[in-house]
Amino acid sequence: MKLKFIDTRMFKYIDWLLFANIMLLVLFSFVAISSAVSDPIPAGSSFTEILSRINMQYAIQQIEWFGIGLVAMFIVLLPDYHAIGEYYKWIYLIIIVLLIAVFAFGTTVHGTRGWFRIGTSGFQPSEVGKTAMVIVLAKMISDKTKSRGGSISGIKDILPVVGVFLLPAALILLERDLGTVLVYAFTFFSMLFIAKTSLKLIFGLFACVGAVLPGAWFLLADWQKLRIYTALGIESPDIDPADLKAAKFQSDAAQAAAGSGQITGKGLFSQLSNIPEKHTDFLFASTTEALGFIGAAIIILLYIVLIVRTLYLAAKAKDEFGTLIIVGVLAMTLFHIFENIGMNLGVMPITGIPLPFLSYGGSNLLTNMIAFGLVLNVGMRRQRWGING
Repeated sequence: MKLKFIDTRMFKYIDWLLFANIMLLVLFSFVAISSAVSDPIPAGSSFTEILSRINMQYAIQQIEWFGIGLVAMFIVLLPDYHAIGEYYKWIYLIIIVLLIAVFAFGTTVHGTRGWFRIGTSGFQPSEVGKTAMVIVLAKMISDKTKSRGGSISGIKDILPVVGVFLLPAALILLERDLGTVLVYAFTFFSMLFIAKTSLKLIFGLFACVGAVLPGAWFLLADWQKLRIYTALGIESPDIDPADLKAAKFQSDAAQAAAGSGQITGKGLFSQLSNIPEKHTDFLFASTTEALGFIGAAIIILLYIVLIVRTLYLAAKAKDEFGTLIIVGVLAMTLFHIFENIGMNLGVMPITGIPLPFLSYGGSNLLTNMIAFGLVLNVGMRRQRWGING
């Protein structure tokens, strides 16, 4: 299928509310990131003193990645999403090559060997792979449901899809990136469920996952096991008390900072808490410290709007392929939101999963911009235009 480019009349069918919501989250992140990494500004400081204390380094890098992401989002809007789906085999091959190449040419960051270093920034193939796998799985599953009367009920139909999912998941697990593997898995099962896959098959897959978990445990690094022990409240004589204290420090510091913000917060550029990774994984806690319960409520409200509008577009998609793309992106986003906010509040294990559109990180921001470019692509073609645009 040839790529069919956008008819300018279709711009009026873009979900501008969803787009504006994304822009608000990104703009909010620039301020929140700068606030998190800057030195506290004393009351009564002069304008010159204020400027000298504001650290714009990470915000500027995030703005640069946002610019790249905005261009990528627009490019993704141009071709009909069905045309993009026709290249799913090439998309899959590229992601697998990148995931293998990172073992030879990548660097290790925070215990995960999954990064290519580009100047002062890093690129993580497994992040972009999330959106790539949504396209690949949506195409394969929708093709199966077309030929099987709208559902998947046979094991022969599901095995090729499972195999395509397992290869990148295994490579990412070998990188010691458990959090990303969980995102892939949640997205995969969500898409299978929406595709009306037989519950027997889904439960069978869950049983298989349960059977291999003991083996996967031995692939985890000691620090990853320690985080799980800490989250579950497991005490063991095999755990060094010093290691346990260090593992709990991040979680305890984040909870204390978030609680100290109370209702209105301490104010932007006024935080005193020393939260590790406060501009990335723990940006929600540092922002709650700055803006209090009100700031946290605003963030959650923006995410609620994001989720509701995405669900609306999934329901309005004109075919199952489009619905599966949107559901895959939504599942990926939901997992990030619940896991990140949960670990900031101490109710979920620490996995290093960023908060979509807010946390500092170029690869994650680029991934989300492309992913929601696909969502907007499906949404704008739900009207009277056919598959060929």
